[in-house]
Amino acid sequence: MRADTERLPIVAANSTGLARPTVPGCIAPSGRVPGSTFAVGRYRLLSCCGAVPSAEFWRGLDLVTGREVGLTLFTGDGVRGDAGPQVDTDEVFARTVWMCGIRTSAVPRIVDMVDAESAGAVVTEWVPSCSLSEVVEGRLSAVDAAAAVRPLAHAVCRAHEVDGVLALDDPDRLRVSMEGHVFLAFPGPLPDADRSCDVRGLGVALATLATGDRSGAGAVALRSRATSPVAEIILRTVGTGADVSAEWVAHLLDEVASAPAW
Repeated sequence: MRADTERLPIVAANSTGLARPTVPGCIAPSGRVPGSTFAVGRYRLLSCCGAVPSAEFWRGLDLVTGREVGLTLFTGDGVRGDAGPQVDTDEVFARTVWMCGIRTSAVPRIVDMVDAESAGAVVTEWVPSCSLSEVVEGRLSAVDAAAAVRPLAHAVCRAHEVDGVLALDDPDRLRVSMEGHVFLAFPGPLPDADRSCDVRGLGVALATLATGDRSGAGAVALRSRATSPVAEIILRTVGTGADVSAEWVAHLLDEVASAPAW
C-alpha cells in the first residue's frame, strides 16, 4: 500500500512515570537486533527507538531504494516469540490508511504498509531527528516547548475532525525534527487508541520538554512562574486527558505563540 504525507518537531526527557517495556541497548523486546532484515529482506533494521507491548519502533533501511525509513512493527495474529499481546494488523492498517492523504509536518510520509512473515509494519520516510529524551538534556523553556508541540496539536485536531486518531500513546512514538518540531515518527494506531490518548500524549510531550518530567509533576513549579497556559495544559492533560479536547490544547498553544511574554 502506498501513500503521501510529511513531517514535524523534536522534544525529549528523562523519564519518571509512564511504564513501558525496557529496550536493553539496541535489542528490542521481541529479540530483533540491528542488522536483521524484515519483509523478505526488503528492510534492514538499524536501531530500535523504543517499544510498547504490541509494537516496536525502528529506524531502518530500504534495501531496494537505499533510503532510510521509519518502521512501526506490530506483533501479528498467530505469531509466536514476540513480546506483548498480538494485534490484528488489518485493523491497524485500516486505522492508519487515512494518514496517507494528509500533508503535515507532524506526520512523515507513509510509503508502505507490509503484512510480512513475522509481523505487520507501517513504513514511513525517515526524518532526521532526535528523541524527546535527547532534547530534554538541554531543557527547553516553556515557550519553546509550546512552539515545538503546537504543529502536532493542530494535526491531532485535524485527525479528530475526520474521526481519526494519531495514537500518541507513548513518547517513544514521537521525535523532534531538526527544525525543532515534535512529530509522530512511528504512526499506526493500536485498536485501543482513542482521542483521550492523543490529548494525553500532547500533554506528556509538553511536560517532557518543558520540565524534563513526563509525569507532569513539574507543572506545579511552572505555574509559579509566568507560564500558566503551559502549566495548565500539562495539569489538565497528563493523567487521562479525558476532560479536555485537542482543540482546547491547540488554542492555548496558539495563545502562547501570540504572546511570548507568557
